[in-house]
Amino acid sequence: MLLSTLDECRIRSLHSPQNFALLRRIALNALERESSFRRSIRQKSRRAAMNDRYMLSVLAAALSNSVPLP
Repeated sequence: MLLSTLDECRIRSLHSPQNFALLRRIALNALERESSFRRSIRQKSRRAAMNDRYMLSVLAAALSNSVPLP
C-alpha cells in the first residue's frame, strides 16, 4: 500500500519538483527573515504551523523586505 502511494505522488512529475523546490525556498527564506522568535528554522516552522499569529508575523517579515517588481 505504501509503495502505491509513493508511485502516485504527483510532486515527482512534470514541473512539480521545480515548483515545490521554489515554494520550499520561499518558505525557508520567510522563516529566516522573521526575527521575533530566535530559534532554529525547524522550531520556527513548527510554531508557524501551530500558531496563526506567528504565521502572520512570518509572512509580514517576508513581505516587508521584498522588492517591488517593475
